[in-house]
Amino acid sequence: MKRRTFRNASTQSLCFPGEEARETWICDNGVWQQAQPVTGGLMGVETLAFDSAPFWHLSQGEAPDEAVTLRWEALGMLNANASLCLHWTVLRKNQRALVGTLALTEEALCSDGWSNHPEQFEPSVRMLPLPENGIALWKELGRYVVAFTREGKLLHAAVLASRLLDVDAAFELRDLCAALQAHDFMDEPSAIHIWTACETDFVPQLACWFVEAEVRKEPRPDPRPPVEAGGLLPQLVATQRHELQTRQGRLLLLAAAAMMYLCFFGAWWLRLQWREGRLHQAETGLALRQPEIDRVTQAQAHWLAMEGAINPDLYPVELFHQIVSLLPEEGIRLKEFQMENGKIIVSGEAATVQHALGFKGRLSECTALQQYAWKLPQPSIREDNRAEFRAEGTLNAGGAVHEGQ
Repeated sequence: MKRRTFRNASTQSLCFPGEEARETWICDNGVWQQAQPVTGGLMGVETLAFDSAPFWHLSQGEAPDEAVTLRWEALGMLNANASLCLHWTVLRKNQRALVGTLALTEEALCSDGWSNHPEQFEPSVRMLPLPENGIALWKELGRYVVAFTREGKLLHAAVLASRLLDVDAAFELRDLCAALQAHDFMDEPSAIHIWTACETDFVPQLACWFVEAEVRKEPRPDPRPPVEAGGLLPQLVATQRHELQTRQGRLLLLAAAAMMYLCFFGAWWLRLQWREGRLHQAETGLALRQPEIDRVTQAQAHWLAMEGAINPDLYPVELFHQIVSLLPEEGIRLKEFQMENGKIIVSGEAATVQHALGFKGRLSECTALQQYAWKLPQPSIREDNRAEFRAEGTLNAGGAVHEGQ
């Protein structure tokens, strides 16, 4: 964790997530007391907006930032940068370091009730005096928060799913503690501090499970700034500050541009006049060549109109002759021949299915009609065993052109 200090306590203020609403605390000559919301100061971010994941690291020194980043990336957090994560060493044991870490989840962050333009941000769990080796339980903005400690340092923090501190909440607390003990993260707690109201069956149930722990029900301590600043900066605030700096930079650029405007305006106006002159010359040249363009366009239209008569691949009479030449002397009657937009449709009636299939085979193999792609569905058989057939040919794009063209 980065070692940075807060400003003088005589001028400091903080905002802390209370049981149902946020609380503002101001230090007046070393005495902290609740007050009305103020601008700036320290913002305590509720535990609901954090994920906690302690882990063992094979090192006698401080865990590097890269190890913490890899830890969160392994858990699925892809933007685990230094401004969204905090980590610290809880203890060292057998060539290993037990590292506690918190990561801010932007999706769960709620800025309702924040003070105006807060200067610094800290997890609320770091702003309360936690027990030496035990569990602390309190309420933040309608949700119950539990913190586990070891050797006087925060080990793990979580928000209970239970909305009441009853037997179900006691079961949940027991399961959390058992999961931490299974990974050798903590020993049996020596004290359990309850800093909020609870149901009558909650404390006896805890006493049954945590026989070695002293269960204390007492008021929540007043929040205080942590000894060391964690350097937490939510992405929302970082974006707002970046946008503010960007706007300020733009204002400076605008002022500089305004001073240079008169100097550059004359050159811009001259260039505009020069470009307009060139555009006028181009339009004049185009107008002079317009009769020639019209003649070329008209010749092209005449060519397209005559293409069906001079191109054997598109001439209807020639194509009809080629198709009729494929018919046998008897057994097939041609009922339809249609040609439009490079597409030929041929349909007819055959005495038998074999006659229809034979005609389809000759049609697909005809060399003179290879420039068409033929679609030849199966003939349909009528009740009198006669077969009706249909063929559709589409002129291939960029296909072969008849040699006689």
